[in-house]
Amino acid sequence: MQANPARLRELLREEDPDDAEQSPAADSAVRAHLRFAAEGLMAGIDPELAGRVDGMGDDLDQWFAGDAEVFEQQVELGRGAIALEEHLLYGADGETEPDIHAALQRRVRLGAWNRLFLRCLESRLGPEYDGLTEQALQWAKEHERDLATQILQMHQRHIVALEKATGHPATAEERDQSSQLAAVAGHVRHAIEATAHALNTM
Repeated sequence: MQANPARLRELLREEDPDDAEQSPAADSAVRAHLRFAAEGLMAGIDPELAGRVDGMGDDLDQWFAGDAEVFEQQVELGRGAIALEEHLLYGADGETEPDIHAALQRRVRLGAWNRLFLRCLESRLGPEYDGLTEQALQWAKEHERDLATQILQMHQRHIVALEKATGHPATAEERDQSSQLAAVAGHVRHAIEATAHALNTM
């Protein structure tokens, strides 16, 4: 993202050509970030595997469509986890905080998209990399605290830059937009880090 923001903007336009989505964490935006990550893998992956990954960014949308049932299954499982977490936070009769509920939903959908991304990568790398998805997801789970820290740091850096550029404190809407963008970028980066760990141990 930092190295080639113009390409990311291009992918965002491709995924949402009518500019209909207002949320930086909309599914279209997540797909664009994952396509961008897939293109970036070419520069960071073992040269012997680069040929297998070549073109993955162009093929991801088709893969996502074909794996839609897996995505919905993961989201449905996540809804149960959200209900449990909110029950623990607020009790049976407590009123759910809307911002927290939205953040939990976002986390579930981002996790589901990352799973599909990893499944596509595992498929392209071939049978000798069977199990990469689960291994990467396990690493990601074990490092959830690092992810939370990373997202917070991204959000804070963006707010500082925004306030410096505009000369006024960030509004509540700007902070919300920044938080959503940081969540997407953080989850995608976390997926790439988990991928690198899995590849190094297989």
